[in-house]
This record gives sequence, structure tokens and C-alpha cells, in this order.
Amino acid sequence: MKKLELYWQDINIGTLTETNWDIRSSGNIQFKFKYQEKTTENSHLAEFINHSIKTNDYLENDDQNKYNMMCEEEIKFLDLIDSSEWKLINSKSEEIKILCPIFHNNNEITWQRE
Repeated sequence: MKKLELYWQDINIGTLTETNWDIRSSGNIQFKFKYQEKTTENSHLAEFINHSIKTNDYLENDDQNKYNMMCEEEIKFLDLIDSSEWKLINSKSEEIKILCPIFHNNNEITWQRE
């Protein structure tokens, strides 16, 4: 299994373990960034991760009304969603540019190369 470090800018979000690959890669994340703490250094990033988890939870549970509401609220995170500063670092210290990842419950994550 591939292990990668996920970064946004210079913030190490966590270690990814790739368990599946298709058009997008998916796997698990062991968070280093304390996104659940209210007084984090980058609260906007923490809010985004929490928002992504909650949005995907509504989608997976087929709660269309709440999912649609969460999608409308994504506008306040466009700076992160559209950011070109998401990257992975592999075991050889090579940088791999990715699109904004999707965070899920149970420390699951989905990502795609740029």
C-alpha cells in the first residue's frame, strides 16, 4: 500500500494510505492537522474539512435537502476548493499536485491528480 503525506500549502494535513485507485484515488487518512479543535491555527481549513465530511455524510445517507444546503454553503470555501496548493509528498520526497481532496467519515479520503 502506498503512503503519502497530504499538504495544503505548507500545512501537513496527514498521512494517506492509498487503498483503491480508479479515476480518483481513495484510502484512509491519519490526521496530523487538528481540524476538530476550535482554536486551530488555520480555522478556515478546519471548517472546510469538517464541512466536507458532513456534506459527504448527507450524500451517503441520501439526505438530499441537507446535502443541497451544504453544497450551497461551499461558496465560502472556494479559495480552498479552487486552490492549486494541494499536494502529496511520496516516500521519495517527490511532490504530486492534486485537486482539492474530498474528506469522508471514518478517516476516509478521495483525491485526484491535477
